[in-house]
Amino acid sequence: MTMSASMLVIVGLISSGVLLTFLSPLVFRETKRSRSLDRRLGVARRQAGMPATKITRWRVGDTAGMSLRALGLSLARLGSMLIPISGKERDKIARLLLNAGFDRQDALSLFLSVKLGCALIFASLAATVALQLEIVSENTLLVVVAGALGLVVGGISPEYVLRKLAAHRQRKMEAALPHALDLLVMCLETGLTFERALAIVAEELRVIEKNLANEFRIIDAEMRVGRDRRSVLQDYYQGCEMDGLRDLSMAVIQGDRYGTPVAQATRNIAEGERVQRAARITAQAARLPALMTLPMLLFVVPGTMVLVAGPAFLNALTALSGLGK
Repeated sequence: MTMSASMLVIVGLISSGVLLTFLSPLVFRETKRSRSLDRRLGVARRQAGMPATKITRWRVGDTAGMSLRALGLSLARLGSMLIPISGKERDKIARLLLNAGFDRQDALSLFLSVKLGCALIFASLAATVALQLEIVSENTLLVVVAGALGLVVGGISPEYVLRKLAAHRQRKMEAALPHALDLLVMCLETGLTFERALAIVAEELRVIEKNLANEFRIIDAEMRVGRDRRSVLQDYYQGCEMDGLRDLSMAVIQGDRYGTPVAQATRNIAEGERVQRAARITAQAARLPALMTLPMLLFVVPGTMVLVAGPAFLNALTALSGLGK
């Protein structure tokens, strides 16, 4: 019975893979975000993420590495086509990858391939564990259910990890944003243009907070390739998740449109970020009593009760034993 169940699981996985391979190009299409502008910005973005002193040296053995890399990317793109999600969901995952710091053009394909691989691995492990249990292995339906649960858990896990990485990166950027805005105000008040001030802030901020410096470099790189500053900032405003950077983009857009001083608006944004950070710390501190209630009930109260009531309980037992005699 165990052998037939294992063969059924293997045949089911193979048939599902073949079915997805043939149907996915017809049902699901790759996202259409690879536009000509993205190809133009690819070189500038890669250069913006590199240190100024980094020099690439080509060797003879690099050709094999490049071919293996191209083969791996092709397999990743093929694997990403097998993920049954819509174009809207792909756009959401691509935005989440950008928020997590993965700004490569093939990041979506790589992530979807990892998602597919984790789903298949978890499904295989769950089915294998289910086959090792005598109670479950006797029922083929339970083995299939275990494999399906492993498939779901494996498909959800990479996205959960990605959300955690994006949240951690955003917290680090929010902590460094007020200082970056102060430096930007100093550069603007000395008479520098916004583009030049942004490049200086990105260069100086690289040692303190590399993620925020990369965000500034990306904006600067997109403006240096010839795009209009207003359109660049509008696109960044729509795709950014940080309120401070969104406010900065809107302040610069309004400054170009209405002639309002950008330096003063940036100073106000920095001050507002500090106030919001203090409010977040205060809210987290206010939550501590509620968060500590359950651990205290589980670990502190039992020990305290034993220390306080233990001697009295032992004395009561001694007295009761004496009455029995």
